[in-house]
Amino acid sequence: MFALEVYKPTISMKKISYYLPFLLLCFVITCISCDDEQLEGEFFTTPDGQEIVIDDSPECQAALTAFQQASLELQNADPANSAAACAALSTALDNFVFACGVDTTDASVMAAMTLLNGCADMTNNCTTATANAATAQTAFENATPENEVALCNAYTIALQAQIAACGDADGSIQNIINGLNCVDQECADATTATEEALAIFNMTDITDEAAYVEACGNYSLALQDQIIICGDPDGSLQAIVDELGDCSIPEDPGPVQMTIDEEFKNFNVAEAPINGSTFEVTATDVDTGDTFEFSVTLLQTGENVLQNIVLTIDGVMYNPVLSGDPQFINEITQNDGEVIIGTFSGPMMNADGDVINITGGIIDIEI
Repeated sequence: MFALEVYKPTISMKKISYYLPFLLLCFVITCISCDDEQLEGEFFTTPDGQEIVIDDSPECQAALTAFQQASLELQNADPANSAAACAALSTALDNFVFACGVDTTDASVMAAMTLLNGCADMTNNCTTATANAATAQTAFENATPENEVALCNAYTIALQAQIAACGDADGSIQNIINGLNCVDQECADATTATEEALAIFNMTDITDEAAYVEACGNYSLALQDQIIICGDPDGSLQAIVDELGDCSIPEDPGPVQMTIDEEFKNFNVAEAPINGSTFEVTATDVDTGDTFEFSVTLLQTGENVLQNIVLTIDGVMYNPVLSGDPQFINEITQNDGEVIIGTFSGPMMNADGDVINITGGIIDIEI
């Protein structure tokens, strides 16, 4: 009975091409007698005193020589060829085991053969990666303007996978990657235009209404162009456009606010001179000159305590509708001589009978 003595280091399959040469240099390949039967061959004694014999048949000697040569070729192989060299060594080991009658159930033989069987996976992975890269290259070379960027990126990924599986000793695959330009120039230009418009918008003085509206409008248009050219998968660009709205200057909440027929109206300033015990209030939209006027007695709170209510829009005066359904209503919750706080809503009518509807009216005036 024969056995193959093999020292098997613990290594990962990724390093197989670097460690397998030790099958020749560090592994002592012997045919060891495990019983007392007479053996024919070349005998010698190991340092630990074991008698060993190597079959001197021409077939066994040829297989051993081939195995030695395959081991040296793997030792000298570059990363790009290591998978093929490893596969050749695996075949040489199989031939050696068969030609020399080595017991394949021996643990050391099984360990060596298992280690070398990984070469097939290495070779297959490299072959597959190379084929995938070739397919990706063909697709990229036949790309249309619509899919050129996507196919360029796919080709890059395939080349990177080829490097991982096969190596790239001379750097030629990486050079191909470096030479690719997977950029949609039209989209890149649109993105740059948006960034430039944003920079100008951020530097614009918000108190300069004309400059603000222009910068905001340019930024909004740049965003919309970018959406058309580059797309907006997550909707983030459209969200910015929606937030910019009509690019009107955002106003701080005024002392009187309301919504007139679904259009928000902000009265920026308010005056509340007192005449006897009555506040005569005038709130003004400084942008349009529109006004909201009412009077209220000092310290008076509760429902419908406002008097002499007049809303003037574009020079047209509106008065509360106090009959029918619905009616104009108001409520003052604080009126202590320092602040007037309350709410109001409902229909208002002009002299021609035109009705507007007020919702969300708020009064918050500091005296």
